[in-house]
Amino acid sequence: MYQALYRKYRPRFFRDVAGQEHITSVLSKEVSEKTFGHAYLFTGSRGIGKTTCAKILAKAVNCPYEKDGEPCGECEICRGIDDGSLLDITEMDAASNRNIDDIRDLRSEANFTPAVAKYRVYIIDEAHMLTKEAANALLKIMEEPPEHVIFILATTEVHRLPATILSRCMRFDYRRMPPEVIAERVKFVCKMEHIDIDDEGAMLIGKLADGGMRDALSLLDICRSSGETVTAETVSRCAGLAGREYLFELTDKIALKDISAVLETVDKLYEGSADVSRICDELINHFRNLMIVSCAKDASAILKLMPGELLRTEKQAKEFSQAEIFHAVSVLQDTLVKMSKSASKRLEFELALVKLCSPALTQSQEALLARIEKLEKEVVLLKARGVAPAVKNVPATETVPKAEPAPVYEEVVLEEPKPVFETEQSSEPEFQNWEEAVEIIRGKNGMLYSFLKDSKAYLINGRVLIDSQNDFFIDYMQKTGDAKEVIKNAITEVCGTRYGIGPYKKTEKKPEDDPLAALAKRAAEMGIGEL
Repeated sequence: MYQALYRKYRPRFFRDVAGQEHITSVLSKEVSEKTFGHAYLFTGSRGIGKTTCAKILAKAVNCPYEKDGEPCGECEICRGIDDGSLLDITEMDAASNRNIDDIRDLRSEANFTPAVAKYRVYIIDEAHMLTKEAANALLKIMEEPPEHVIFILATTEVHRLPATILSRCMRFDYRRMPPEVIAERVKFVCKMEHIDIDDEGAMLIGKLADGGMRDALSLLDICRSSGETVTAETVSRCAGLAGREYLFELTDKIALKDISAVLETVDKLYEGSADVSRICDELINHFRNLMIVSCAKDASAILKLMPGELLRTEKQAKEFSQAEIFHAVSVLQDTLVKMSKSASKRLEFELALVKLCSPALTQSQEALLARIEKLEKEVVLLKARGVAPAVKNVPATETVPKAEPAPVYEEVVLEEPKPVFETEQSSEPEFQNWEEAVEIIRGKNGMLYSFLKDSKAYLINGRVLIDSQNDFFIDYMQKTGDAKEVIKNAITEVCGTRYGIGPYKKTEKKPEDDPLAALAKRAAEMGIGEL
C-alpha cells in the first residue's frame, strides 16, 4: 500500500527534525543527562514537528541503548513506538477524547507500572480542545504524577489552555520553518524518491507551506502525480493557483484604475477554475510584499523572493503610495471574511477590486487617506510647475467649496507624564540633533520615518516639539502605542537627555496660501469635502 510522503519521511531522530534545532538540542541533552521533566508542552502552528518530537522523546527516554540523547531506532521499544504497537505509549487526540470520562480512564491507567518500557508516556494532541472539567481532572494527576509517567501536550492554540496547566509544563515554542529550509528538505525527499524538481518549484512549495513541513510534503505528493518535472508552474497548478503572473497583472491594472481590464482578468481566472478565495488571499500577500518593500530597509531579508520577482515587486511598489497599499490590504481582508458567508465569492472579490480602482466608492479611513495623499502629490506637482491659483474665474453655477483659511491644528498631547530628566528652555529654539534622531528612527520604524523625513523639531520649555510636513503624523502617533517611545529613545541616544515630546502647533494660514481652486474642486468631486 502506498504511504504518503509526510509519513514515510517523518523524522525518527532529533537530528533529523529540520528547523527546530533550538528545541531538539535541549531535549536530547535532557535525555542524555537524565534531567527530563514529567510534563512538556509543545506549541506552534500545524505540521512543524510537535507530535514528531513527542514520539522521538518517548523513544529516547525508554530506549535501553540511548546514546547522546538519541534513541537507537532498532530495539523492540523503538520499533514498537514507531509502529504504534507498544501499549505503554499512548497518543490521544483531545479533539475526539475531550470529556472528563476520557481523562478519568487515563488517570486510572496511569497508576499501573509500564508493561515493557521504563516510562508510560501520554501524548495529548490538540490539548486545547479538552473541556474545562477534563482539564481540571488532568491537572490533578499532573500536580503529583507517578514517577513512571510523562505527559507531553501538543497544541496550536496555547492561549486556550488553563494557566494552571501551563505552569506545570516545560514549554517549548516551535517556529515556522523558513521557505529555504523546507525547500532543502523537499529536494532531499525528491532525490530519495527519484522525483525531478527544479529550485524554483522547491522554493514555491516552501512558501506555500506557510512554515509547515507536512503541508509541503503533502503538496509534493500531489505534484509528483503529474509525471513531469516539478516546476513553479506545476506547483502553482497543483496548488490551485493560476501562476504567479496574475498577481502582477492584476496589481498593474489596479494602479492604472482600469476597472474593465481588472474584471476581464478575474473572468479569465475564473474560467480557468481558479479559486477566488485563494486568489484574494494571494493578492493580500502580494500587497503585503509591496508594503514591506516600501517600508523596510532590506526587503530581501524579509520577503525571501526570487531575484526577478523581487525586482518586479520593487518596481510595482513605486506605483502606489503607502496609504493606497494599506487601503488595498484593508479592503481585501474584509472581502476574504465576507467570502466565507457570501453565496457568490466571485461577486465579493469583484466588488473589492472595483473599490480599489475607485477609492471614492469607499468611505473608510484608509480610503480617505489614500485620496488625500494623492491630492497632496498633485499640489506639489502643480506648485513645482509654477501654476498660480485661479480663484477669480470660477463660474458661480459650479458647486465649488469656498476657499477659507486652513484650520488651526489643535495641539494634541501625546504624553501626559513629565519627562524623566528636567531641562531648561534652550536659548536656541530649533533642536539641533533632530536629523540624527530621524536617521536612528529610520532603522527602527520605516512608517514613522516616512512621516518625519522632511520634518523639523524645536526645543521649547523642556519638550521637543515636532513639526511634521505630513498631516497624518498626529493621527498615526495617537493610534500607535510604541511610536512615542521610538522617538524619545532616538532623541535620548543622540543627545543623552530624555525629553518629553509633542506636536509643533502650526499657525493659521492666510487665504492666499490655500490650495488651488482647481484642486478644491477636484476634492469636492471625489467626495472628500473641504481640505
